[in-house]
Parts: sequence; C-alpha cells; structure tokens
Amino acid sequence: MIKNIFISILFIIFTYQGAFAQYNMSTPLEGESIANDTLQFIVVKDIYKQIQTKYPACFDYKVTDTQIIHYPYDVKKKKGEYVKGYWKELWTINCCNNKVQIPITFFIHKNKTTYNMELPK
Repeated sequence: MIKNIFISILFIIFTYQGAFAQYNMSTPLEGESIANDTLQFIVVKDIYKQIQTKYPACFDYKVTDTQIIHYPYDVKKKKGEYVKGYWKELWTINCCNNKVQIPITFFIHKNKTTYNMELPK
C-alpha cells in the first residue's frame, strides 16, 4: 500500500513538473543580446519548453549569459525600419547546475523577427 502511494506521488511529480518548475522569465537577459525584451521573452519560453525534455528531472532554469557571435548582417532599412537581415547569438542556460549553450539565429523580416534554435542533442 505504501509502495503504491509512493509510486503515485512520484508519477504526479514527474507528470506535472512544469507546474512546479522555477523559470526565470525576467528580461532584459544577462549579457549582450540585441533582441528586444518581447522577443527575448518569447525565445526564453520556447527554450525552457525544449530544455525540459532534455532535463526532465530539473525544476530550475535560468539564462545566465547571452553573447553575439555574428553581428547583424545583410541588414536593409526602409523608412527607418529594419526589413531584412539576420544575426546570431549564443545563449547559456543553467539547468540544475548544467550549463547548456544554445546558438540562436534571428531573422529580420518586414513585419517581424523570427528565430531558429540549435538545441543540443
């Protein structure tokens, strides 16, 4: 009986770990990221979701550094607004004392900026 209760509790904890996880979602992020606060928040949320599959027992995530590894390139402006270009950053995430580095390429489009993450395998 106690064994069944213990197994049930473990199942609940691992099934609903997202509800207990400690996500640091504050922006601006540490380091030199040139993404605006809104874009940083969107990317951080996506990173944490992806990282959680790699470290399922971890309940503590934080971006500890951002570095520009490829400054904006092929940038075009029209009427003072960026309409084309890209840049690349390297974000370091602390996942329960594991440092994970994720290269992210940001693509400037006429009406928005998109990104592509290179998650570790």
